[in-house]
Amino acid sequence: MNISRKLMLIIVLFMALLANGQERGEPKKFSDKLFFGGSLGLSVGHVTQIDIVPVAGIWIIPQWSLGIGGRYSYYSHKGYVTGGPSSPYRTHIWGASAFTQIVPIPDFSKVLPVNIKGGILFHAEYERLLIDRQRINPFTTSLQGKAWVELYLIGFGYRQRLGEKAALNIMLLWEVSKSSFSPYPQNPMLRVNFTI
Repeated sequence: MNISRKLMLIIVLFMALLANGQERGEPKKFSDKLFFGGSLGLSVGHVTQIDIVPVAGIWIIPQWSLGIGGRYSYYSHKGYVTGGPSSPYRTHIWGASAFTQIVPIPDFSKVLPVNIKGGILFHAEYERLLIDRQRINPFTTSLQGKAWVELYLIGFGYRQRLGEKAALNIMLLWEVSKSSFSPYPQNPMLRVNFTI
């Protein structure tokens, strides 16, 4: 498919989203377009990680949003190696992100003969993190100091409305920048967050 056909397809899809948003009716107040939320994460064991990820955004149209987020992660590695215990390793990860979400099907029950009130969403995100480079290999001495790491995440998921504005988002995301300092150990990763 050549570039002009791809561009035309994107324009047609965007216009369909706009038309659908106008049929549903725009929110009456500016505050109805805003959303806030985030997620908490906890992993305990040989590696302990605690994540706090707040988000805020705006629905540009009823099925397309833009947002920003923050991140704080505490990471602790007990320090066991093949030859026996070594000193534990601890670090903090700070960062921010910008993201967009498109919800092409907000309610399956309106397009299919099923009683499922949720819909599909597509997610794209740019994340910039300040991490300790030694986190990748806690037992090396050649990687010292903090560094900014830029990451790109894309994926899809399920959005379940929990009320007028509240929603639960369950997403599978892939980190596609392939950074050697990425704090995400595997693709895809599961992310669950709430927004109100």
